[in-house]
Amino acid sequence: MNCPSCGNGNAAGAPFCQVCYEVLVKKAASPSPKLAVQPAAAAPPFLTPPYIAAAVLLFAVMVPARQWLMRAFWLPDFVNLAFHEGGHIIFGLLGARFILVAGGTLMQLLLPGAAMFHFLKREERLSACVALFWLGQNFLGIGHYVADARAQQLELVAGGVHDWTYLLETLGLLIHDEGLGAAVQIFGCLVMAVAAVAAVRLHFQGRR
Repeated sequence: MNCPSCGNGNAAGAPFCQVCYEVLVKKAASPSPKLAVQPAAAAPPFLTPPYIAAAVLLFAVMVPARQWLMRAFWLPDFVNLAFHEGGHIIFGLLGARFILVAGGTLMQLLLPGAAMFHFLKREERLSACVALFWLGQNFLGIGHYVADARAQQLELVAGGVHDWTYLLETLGLLIHDEGLGAAVQIFGCLVMAVAAVAAVRLHFQGRR
């Protein structure tokens, strides 16, 4: 084997030239090890014991304070009232009186619910939590309205028949107005507690 640099004849298979030490037989490059593809880290589950406990604790605090909460969140009630009255007009186009009367409450729930699903579709989860909290806040006012069906002490903006007096009387549930109203408000507290805890969880996840 002749050296390509100095031309010296070398034994066959010699690894380098005996004169100029030019490498004659190059080692084949060892294949680079393949990097194992790591699976994407799964998002931590939301229903973990600490957050479940936090939601339950917040819910337990909200239930006895629901009347105070209703007064504290008075500002969104103006928006809710506008949607309520608009709901009577929109659902009134369907012709049925029961739907017309129930349309105010339905619109109060449909709009924040639609906002929540819109934000979820865009993967804006923190905004979805805010919309969910708004949905729960609506249940506080609705429950107060339901509980007033027999007493009718609330002043109606547009006058006329008390919505829930007509609805519950039609359904044969007027005698249960106070219990139903309390149940609606308690459900609203549950929705608000879940939304608040979820928002805190997402906030800290974003910071990490």
